[in-house]
Amino acid sequence: MHRPLALLLTLACSPALAQTTPGTPPKPPAQSPDLPQDGHRGSAVGVGVGVQVDLTQLFRAGRRLLQSEPPPAYAPGRALVSFDTGNGLSAQALAAEAGLELIEATTLDALGLTVAELQGAPAQLPAALERLRAAHPEITADLAPIWRAQDAASAPASSWPGARVGRLYATALLGIDQPQPLPQPVRVAMLDGAVEPAIGLELAGFEQVRIASSGDPDPGQHGTAVACLLACRPRGPANAAFFGPSPGLVLLNAAVLGRDAQGRPQARALDVLRGLDWSLRSGAQVLNVSLGAAPDAVTARAFALARPKLAAIVAAAGNGGADGGLVYPAALPGVIAVAAVDARLRPYRDGTRGSWITLAAPGVEVWVPGRADDGGRYVSGTSFAAPFVTAWVAQRLARGLPVDAATLCANARDVPPAGRDVQTGCGLLQWGDLSR
Repeated sequence: MHRPLALLLTLACSPALAQTTPGTPPKPPAQSPDLPQDGHRGSAVGVGVGVQVDLTQLFRAGRRLLQSEPPPAYAPGRALVSFDTGNGLSAQALAAEAGLELIEATTLDALGLTVAELQGAPAQLPAALERLRAAHPEITADLAPIWRAQDAASAPASSWPGARVGRLYATALLGIDQPQPLPQPVRVAMLDGAVEPAIGLELAGFEQVRIASSGDPDPGQHGTAVACLLACRPRGPANAAFFGPSPGLVLLNAAVLGRDAQGRPQARALDVLRGLDWSLRSGAQVLNVSLGAAPDAVTARAFALARPKLAAIVAAAGNGGADGGLVYPAALPGVIAVAAVDARLRPYRDGTRGSWITLAAPGVEVWVPGRADDGGRYVSGTSFAAPFVTAWVAQRLARGLPVDAATLCANARDVPPAGRDVQTGCGLLQWGDLSR
């Protein structure tokens, strides 16, 4: 056996990589006919004698091995500055005053902001920004974060020998037995990768703008998977049992996700803010953000201005693990932050913890269809938990019902440990009675 493969197999077999949390897992919920009674997909494959390999963990371990160091949280030497449009300030003049180079400035009309990206020596950048803030209290300035999809390595369904394609548990766990067309269209915006509408989206309308500054606009089909979990019913026998729960919405997709020089999916901070502004100008009622970034004051200001213009902002809580720290926009006030659980209600091992997490939805080994009748794939991450909550919000808005966090939690199913906690918030999303 080749040495790298042997190392990967050793890692995949290690208990430290198991998707479990301390303590005894709760009794599995009632399963759909398509879900094995142990809540797993039979994903363990015998290798040799007495060795079991979880291929999802193998994919994840391989990705970690290939990354010699974690990607940076902030763009080296880059900063953001924002100020109210029309207040007489100039991005070029601010850059010159701070001894920095102006890379680009843009006006966000729906937010009433001008945002500029500046560049300077990384070691001198914090002091330069502090001088700008002191001289101009009306501006907001901070380091420029790098936005990333909140997903993990995915595994094609064909990689699970003997497994039946499309073992679905997510909708059954939420109490959804069939897709429910919206009684009237709701305009749902996404900040994500590009969406391939040919996947089988059942929409009342679709608009997409490609904002990504670099690379493939749909790395890993991330945006397509998120959209499908909202509202698609793909064709073909391999996809027959799958459905997105809220067909009939109007999907507005701001394709901000691209790739960095190493090929890793990422989004430029200025592009994300452009996508947010485009969503508002396009009449979005609810916003799904399955991306996340380290905190910065400019993002906080922009989302604070956007929040009153939307019925809800739903965001992936993050995949940083127990020590992951704050993830924006999920950790911002008024945002519905969604954690992930598996088929047995166990919190996602790599999920970010925090008191700001609102609730949880299925997001571990969730099956999504492929672009053709190819068996689809299994995906994990809080990226894929968020759209279930967004689909619920769309259903409620279409009926004129409240969509605030208190209403979500009033209907949620408690997840051990009892009561609100830092892993799953107030519990698991439950579809409930949409008539009230």
